[in-house]
Amino acid sequence: MTTVSQVVETLTRIVGEEAEQLAHEVGFIQRQRALSGADFVQSLIFGWLQEPEITLDGLTQVLQRREVSISASGLTQRFTPEAASLLQRVLERLSAEQMEVEPVESALLKQFSAVILEDSSSIVLLPELVEVWRGCGGSTEAAAAAIKLFVRWDVLRGQLQGFGLTDARCNDHRGPLAVEDLPTGCLYVADLGFFGVERLRTLAHGSGESSRSLRFFVSRMQVKTALLTRGGHRIVLAGILPQQVGQVVEYGVVLGAAGRLPVRLLLQRVPQQVADERRERIRESAQAQGREASAEVLALAEWTMVITNVPRRRLSGEQVLVIVRLRWQIERLFRVWKESGKIDEWRTKKPWRILCEVYAKLCAMLIQQWLIQLGCWQDPHRSVVKAAQVVRREAGRLMSALYEGHADQAVGVIVRCMHSGCRLNTRKTNPNTAQFVMGTPLVWPTRTFPAPKGLT
Repeated sequence: MTTVSQVVETLTRIVGEEAEQLAHEVGFIQRQRALSGADFVQSLIFGWLQEPEITLDGLTQVLQRREVSISASGLTQRFTPEAASLLQRVLERLSAEQMEVEPVESALLKQFSAVILEDSSSIVLLPELVEVWRGCGGSTEAAAAAIKLFVRWDVLRGQLQGFGLTDARCNDHRGPLAVEDLPTGCLYVADLGFFGVERLRTLAHGSGESSRSLRFFVSRMQVKTALLTRGGHRIVLAGILPQQVGQVVEYGVVLGAAGRLPVRLLLQRVPQQVADERRERIRESAQAQGREASAEVLALAEWTMVITNVPRRRLSGEQVLVIVRLRWQIERLFRVWKESGKIDEWRTKKPWRILCEVYAKLCAMLIQQWLIQLGCWQDPHRSVVKAAQVVRREAGRLMSALYEGHADQAVGVIVRCMHSGCRLNTRKTNPNTAQFVMGTPLVWPTRTFPAPKGLT
């Protein structure tokens, strides 16, 4: 398991000696300067980690932690294409590291080798950066220049896999994180943007035709996906939907017209309020893409439709629905990064400074997650929001300690601080996802009904 000393050693190496080497490789440092590569990298990462909206004057003050004196105008001149390349390379090095910690204490999750959530999020840039990162063009939400950020998050151990950066026009199916790289025995949960019958088949069986699953998945189902009985007959979805709120029915079906992927199909009728909220999101998404929302998709918003290849002996129908709820955790992680870390906000209109800021803030979010893993990941009721507040509060101390050579003490303080006041508040009326993972029954009364004859 990764220790405090190992985290400090890794961090010191990457943002210290490797940052110096990379600064020379990319041309950021061409001759001896008062501002070294490590000075620049650490001041931006820890400065924006502690205060995401810090000014240039504030960053010059942060540099004094490393005994570097520079004016705001002098620092401005350092935001160049070479500086952006340096920070991108540092981000790649940080992304390649994995912190190994004890898994969270949850019998539901620990029966898998990993429980991996995958999602993507876009960061819109100025049009001047279109040659670096190409967007989709058009509206503000799909600008000419934008980055798409792909992340896999193992919620069993807290590990981040990625960051995979691509042009924003990249389809989720063609993301940089290959399905084949998922570990054997893992459980994979992703948004509908990653849904595809062939993708799920490859995920489960690899490149072979074996009927034994190498990996498992739980996924919401695309509305227009073909469903067949095990005997090869087409299933009409409208004829098998449950009508009572909270009712769950489960069927054994074959997914896709080619009929090569046997799965469990779970259908649940949701309350009217939930259905209305879903329809609102569907309409907003369609409007943002300049199209009309599908009448069929709007009608089926009244049901949760889930498929999985996990056998019943490992996950009951109710447990499958709990796992589906886990998918929201990665969206909340993105929200923490955007609302607290401000990874998509900046105080300038200078393109290279913006790109430097994006890369540096992403580096900060990775380091933040390492510290959260060390500090409180084993607690199933941990609050990532509260733990992130601890990291931001102590970021300045950590940067100074790295320079002065006693970072073990600073990281130890951060870890101890996370032992207090970093838990979610349990709720009786609206339990949080952690409570469901630990065994609290779902809010809506659920009962799995047997499938009609011929659909087993």
